[in-house]
Formats: sequence, C-alpha cells, structure tokens
Amino acid sequence: MRQLNIVQVISSPWWTGAAEPALFLARGLDERGHNVQFVCVPGEELEKRADEDGCPRAGDVDPTRSLNPIRVWQSVGSMAELIDKTEADIVHAHLSADHWLSFLAIRRARKAPLLVRTVHHTRTVKSSPFNKYLLGKATGAVIGVNNHIAKTLLDKLQVPRGRLHMVRGGVDVERFHPASIEARVNGRDVLELPDKVTAIGIVSRLAPDRGIITLLAAFRLLCEKVPNIFLVIIGKGEFLPKIQERVAELGLSERVKFPGYIDEELPDVLSALDLFTLMAPGSEGTSRALLEAMAMGIPCVVASKDGLDEVVRDAVSAYVVPPDDPGALAAAFQSLIVDKGKRIQFGRAGRRRVEQRFHNSYRAEMVENVYAQALGIPLARKEDPGGIL
Repeated sequence: MRQLNIVQVISSPWWTGAAEPALFLARGLDERGHNVQFVCVPGEELEKRADEDGCPRAGDVDPTRSLNPIRVWQSVGSMAELIDKTEADIVHAHLSADHWLSFLAIRRARKAPLLVRTVHHTRTVKSSPFNKYLLGKATGAVIGVNNHIAKTLLDKLQVPRGRLHMVRGGVDVERFHPASIEARVNGRDVLELPDKVTAIGIVSRLAPDRGIITLLAAFRLLCEKVPNIFLVIIGKGEFLPKIQERVAELGLSERVKFPGYIDEELPDVLSALDLFTLMAPGSEGTSRALLEAMAMGIPCVVASKDGLDEVVRDAVSAYVVPPDDPGALAAAFQSLIVDKGKRIQFGRAGRRRVEQRFHNSYRAEMVENVYAQALGIPLARKEDPGGIL
C-alpha cells in the first residue's frame, strides 16, 4: 500500500476518553510508514503525551472547541493550510467539534482530502439534520468502534452501508501482559491488600451511568456468601461522594477500596486483582479498561450493555450478565471464585482474544484498510476491512 498523508484531529485536551485511542492510532499509522500529523489542543495533557510518545504533531494548529467565530475561523484557516502543506489524502476527526472544523477546513483547502470520522460513543449519534448531513452525506468514511455504535449510526443517521465501518479498539499488549509474582506483590502493596484475600476490581470513570451502584449491590450479596473478599474501585469522577455514601450505607467500608485514578502503576495494580468487572464501556466506546484486564489474563465478568458483550465471548473468556441484575452479577463472581480452573481458562482465553483482535497494531491496520477502500486503492491485507459485523 502506498504511503498516505494523514491528518489526525482531536479537540479533547484530556488524556482520557477518546484521546488515548486517537494518539495510539496516529502512532500506529506512523509506524506503518504513513506521513501522519497529529492535531490536538496546545498546552494541554494530550499534547504533552503526544510529545513524550514521539508522535508527529502539528504544533501550529489549534482545534478549538470555542464558539467564538474569530477563533473558529482562525482554526479553520490554520487547518486548511496544514492540509495544503502536507497534501493530505485523509483528514480523520474523532469528536464532533473537530469533525466540523475539519469539514470547513477541507472546503477552504485547495485540494479536498477524504474526510473520515471515528464515532467513539452513542451520545454523538443524535438524529438531527446537521448530523445526518455531516455523518450521512459529507463524510467519506465513518467508523464505529463497536457494532452497537455502528448499527446506531445506520439506523438513526442513515449512514450509507458503503461508507460505514466497524473497527474495534486496541491496547498495548506489551505493557499489559500476564503478571509476574513481583508485579502482583507490588500491586497489592499499592492497594494495601492482604495476601490471602480475593480482590475484584473495576477501572472506570465514577459517573452515574457506569453501573457502580449495581456493582455495590452485587458485592453486598457476595459478601454474605464468600469470606475474605475486597472490591477495588479505580478511577475518579463526580459520582465518587455518592458511591462512598452508598458503600457506608451497605456496611462495606472495610471491604471497598478507592485508590483513585492510576496511570503509571496500572499494570501492577491490575496484577493484584483476581477478578475484573466492567458495567459500561466508557466514553471512548472501546471498553479499553476491559481489554487491558483481558490482556493481563484476568478473568472477567461484564454487563451486556452498549457493546461490552462484543468484546468477550460469554462462558469462554468471561461471563456476561444483564446490566441491572445484582443477583446475576454476584452469582457470576461466586462461580469464578470457587472454580480456579475456570478462572485460568477465562484468563488465557481473554489474553488470546486480545492478541488476535484487540491490539493497537491490528487496529491501525484495519483503519488503514478503511482508508484504502474509501480511496479506491489496494488494501493492506486481502480481507474485508469492515462494515457492520
């Protein structure tokens, strides 16, 4: 496949959400030999991460989220100049704000590249005339990060099937890998967990829609049947006080730990867990926290919500339970706690699944194939790059 000139645009200043997948995609495409320019908000955390990662970055473009017409016009102009300077083949936007900026910049540029959009969350998919035009007609290729999102794009916005693709998320399989004894001991030290206890963990933004209250109800049921268990809730968010209040009401304060947001030590902390759970996929839509746990070989229990159940294979690499059923969730946990063989089976199957379909290199290749199909050039590999599975 020939080298492409690609501009990746994301207007989020944060490292969480869609930012990390966007940066890793840009790096993956750069490693595959393409000329990539990464456009992000200057002076913020994502810019710092991009520079640390060595990702080629366009420092003179600010993808503003401001509604100030002057700032918008300046951003559109600088992006149009970047498109012309790099002779871009692709402009790939990740959020609604940068999608509109990219659309306007392409109209202003001398030669129009292909506009591509990744949709990371269903909240973007609002049935409005503007969205129907931008996503359904004005964009050359639209990528949903799971089937749930892709089908929503098809049903609500009538994105043509020929332009609609599904490319799942990916993780760094070298950073997240089955734990050594040393890593597990270090992780338990960080969490201040005793050696001979069972630890169930979740990594999530602490928001009302992440199923934490259901998880607490299930954990309360589990504590009545299984001794020496702890729940570790890793993350930060505005819902933390409500969660802590509910923990106290259920009498679980001695059994639930809140280590906060963890970044650099996350692999070691995950190593300390015996089971992992996720109740909602999160704002980036790829269920990255679940993929990281699977890559670590940790047996998982997940809710069948918004594409989470697409990541795992029920009863092969994880148990899948209804999203608002504490009894089913507690029963799934208990089944794995008492069955070491099943835990080992799920852990190994999860790791294999990530190695096959959910690593960053595979995702970059699949996105490369989406570009090739939309541009009408030979694919990186002969298999079909997408559509709705």
